[in-house]
Amino acid sequence: MDVDMAKEEDSLRKGQNVALWKTLLAGAVSGLLARSVTAPMDTIKIRLQLTPANGLKPLGSQVMKVAGSMIKNEGIRAFWKGNVPGSLLYVTYGSAQFGSYALFNRYLAPFGLEARLHSLVVGALAGTASSFLSYPFDVLRTRLVANNQIQSISIGREVHDIWKLEGLAGFFKGSIASMATIAVTASVMFGTYETIRIYCDENEKTTTAGKKWELAALNHSAGAIGGVIAKITTFPLETIRRRMQFMNSRHVEKFSKHSAVYSSYKGYGFARIGLKIVKQEGVSSLYRGILVALSKTIPTAFVSFWGYETAIHYLRLY
Repeated sequence: MDVDMAKEEDSLRKGQNVALWKTLLAGAVSGLLARSVTAPMDTIKIRLQLTPANGLKPLGSQVMKVAGSMIKNEGIRAFWKGNVPGSLLYVTYGSAQFGSYALFNRYLAPFGLEARLHSLVVGALAGTASSFLSYPFDVLRTRLVANNQIQSISIGREVHDIWKLEGLAGFFKGSIASMATIAVTASVMFGTYETIRIYCDENEKTTTAGKKWELAALNHSAGAIGGVIAKITTFPLETIRRRMQFMNSRHVEKFSKHSAVYSSYKGYGFARIGLKIVKQEGVSSLYRGILVALSKTIPTAFVSFWGYETAIHYLRLY
């Protein structure tokens, strides 16, 4: 039986011109959908990243231990700690990412870059812009997720503490490194996504009927594949960033048994903290939570791209 691959819209392709308000709204919908699907996994991942290895196996053996401890000591609601700033982060990031992608896509089109390189450059710029705009929510989410007590901390209290103890800079701790990381992540993700989509379009007519289902499967998996490759590439940088976001919190001693480790980071920049983690805990510690992250990346990337394209499709009807 012949399986035809339906021709789908690709609003992210070079040369596409989508109204800015539509990209912002579709991006926000995309981000909120992605957050709703993956919030508990995100919480476990951040907890693992914030916990120094101390000789423990880092690549998955602690996942069930962390989840079990959270349920026992904090209740099921613990998996949604930091959910408000987390949702705001995803909405802001998703809206800014796809909105800025559409802008850069439009304005860089006249430069004549090859389509795959164009997507890579535009993705990097979009990732940088969206990271900066949403970064304060990321800091708040990390610190609220770090709370291992049954009693939650209000967002207002955490905002007050950061402002009083660290000033405006506290909301952007590690932001430069984050923007570099996100630029690489977005570049790899969008570049891979468009490379796969272009490959599928170019081979659609020459593919035999019996093989079209394989091409269709690859086409539908483009977002997930891009997300996985990007996550593996940049995960160590994300781990260092999480430690930086938490190290100046006034609650380090209360929430972490490893406050001495965080105290040793004082005055250190991104690179020195990374080297210290490698020296004290080993390279594998930079990948604590990677299995959860990869499990989260596939549905996040899929829902993100699917949500955006679907929202754009319906918005174009009006």
